[in-house]
Amino acid sequence: MARYEVCVSGRLSERARGAFCSLEVQAVPPQTILFGVLRDQADLHALLTQCRDMGLKVLSLQRLPG
Repeated sequence: MARYEVCVSGRLSERARGAFCSLEVQAVPPQTILFGVLRDQADLHALLTQCRDMGLKVLSLQRLPG
C-alpha cells in the first residue's frame, strides 16, 4: 500500500468527482488533485486508465512519503 497524489488539468464536475469516491479530491484551480492510498500497481494502473477514459489530462503523479 502506498499514498499517491495525481494532479489533473481542469476542474472536475460533481459527477466526475464521484467517479473517484475512494480518493480525496481537492480543486486547486486550474487543476484538481486526487489523493489516496492504493493497494498495489494494479490499482495505480486502474486509476490512470480511469483518468484516460474520462478524458482527463494527468499533469503529475507522485508517490507520497509515509
